[in-house]
Amino acid sequence: MLKKITTLTLSFIIFSSGIFAEDNLPVPRWVSTKGLANMRMGPSPYATIKFQYQIKGYPFEVRRQNTEWRFVRDPLNGTEGWMAKQLFSGKRYVITSSKPYSYGYKSKSKGIIKAKLSYGVQGEIINCDSNWCYVSVNKDKANYRLYLEKKDLYGVYDYEIID
Repeated sequence: MLKKITTLTLSFIIFSSGIFAEDNLPVPRWVSTKGLANMRMGPSPYATIKFQYQIKGYPFEVRRQNTEWRFVRDPLNGTEGWMAKQLFSGKRYVITSSKPYSYGYKSKSKGIIKAKLSYGVQGEIINCDSNWCYVSVNKDKANYRLYLEKKDLYGVYDYEIID
């Protein structure tokens, strides 16, 4: 009987540490939405909704946080508000930030341009080095994988390396 209780206790400790690990992440940091998400005026499910985001993978910068809520900034328009932590996923996405266009390349050498992307185009990060991100962009049921310069993206910091 003692052996079963010990195993249960160890399982609970391991499980518990996973719950609180997310709260120890650095601030500021980038996160992305899982799907439909409401930005609110305050950290409460009863607070007034400022905006409703309907895009999966929309990146936000976390500026402050408490146990259940994140105070975030929308990179395109600068709007700030509170969003519940369960609305965010661990997947990383970016949005193009250069006006009027960002260029997607076949390789980091900038030899061949694969795409000319408008301001605000979203893509999923595959990986990033010190200057470039390899990104997957979906358009008209087609998937494009291309290299984008970090300086042309919202959703990743210059110093971040993502594998």
